[in-house]
Amino acid sequence: MRYNTYPSKTYYADYTMSLNDEKVQLYGEFAKIDPFEFWDLDSIDNKLSKHLSKLKKRHWMYIVYPESAPKDWIQQLEATGVKFAVSPLHDKDKLVDGKYKKKHWHVILIFDGPTTFMTAASYIGITNGPYPKVCESLRGAFEYFTHKNDPEKAQYSPDDIKVFNGFEIDLSAKDVQKIKKELCNLIIEHNMTEYMEFNLYVQYCLEEEYFDVASNNTYYFNSLITSMRHNPNKIVARYNAIKEEVSTVSKDNKEEQEHDS
Repeated sequence: MRYNTYPSKTYYADYTMSLNDEKVQLYGEFAKIDPFEFWDLDSIDNKLSKHLSKLKKRHWMYIVYPESAPKDWIQQLEATGVKFAVSPLHDKDKLVDGKYKKKHWHVILIFDGPTTFMTAASYIGITNGPYPKVCESLRGAFEYFTHKNDPEKAQYSPDDIKVFNGFEIDLSAKDVQKIKKELCNLIIEHNMTEYMEFNLYVQYCLEEEYFDVASNNTYYFNSLITSMRHNPNKIVARYNAIKEEVSTVSKDNKEEQEHDS
């Protein structure tokens, strides 16, 4: 998932949000635009906007700065029992002017159930960082840990991601369907005619979530592989023909849109 679709206005990470209904509405907009644009609130008191005071979500995101966080902040957070993940240390991120951003970690907390903003905000007593933000897309936020889908940004190793207290991301039905389509293409493009061949490739060459989907859909994938074994030439020819047709339709639609504009 990419986070480069912005509305007409430009917002900045150092934006200080006052506690009124109109600006609280921006809270959700920011979360949908970029999960790791943060701002500090001067204070949180009992006179919260009605929107913010009613906000309850299970997934929340935080940013932690080495210069201000206690040395044992991870141990303190782990002791709470909450499920959380910590990104690699982002020490190569740059601002628009080319200067380096302050070193920081991105953190996702998963609570057992919907949790209020005030409860989520109480955890900055451990991180000593900015207030949390709603995590609209758990998988998208997790992938942002390494800038996996933002190749123009500094890249970080997924091996440096740390998870605690049983943190894991459950695949949505949409995620599963997307992976099944990718694995179907894999079978055709690699001319796989044996299930063990497919299983070994998925197990050793792809991410764990692909192996999970393959393992939970053995009958489906075995049927595809059996069909591939019986009619490989016909299937490859039909596959290429469909790809060409889809490409042509997409090109025609794009040209039509450009003409209309």
